[in-house]
Amino acid sequence: MDSSDKHAVLRRVGLNIKAERARRELTQEALAHLVGIGVAQLARMERGETDSGLSSYVGVARALEVDPALLLQGLR
Repeated sequence: MDSSDKHAVLRRVGLNIKAERARRELTQEALAHLVGIGVAQLARMERGETDSGLSSYVGVARALEVDPALLLQGLR
């Protein structure tokens, strides 16, 4: 996977996190607290600026009470 593909994946996952967080009416602060990560890290994840590791993404999915596969929706 080249860097542009990686960025596209991270961006899509970030948009999915942000959409689900908004649907649940959670602030970044509230979701970060539930996951046990910093607000800045969550913000970077939502913008697709960081690859935070699988455990962080699974933690976000669990905090949002969704299947982790939901975060991958829209990827080809």
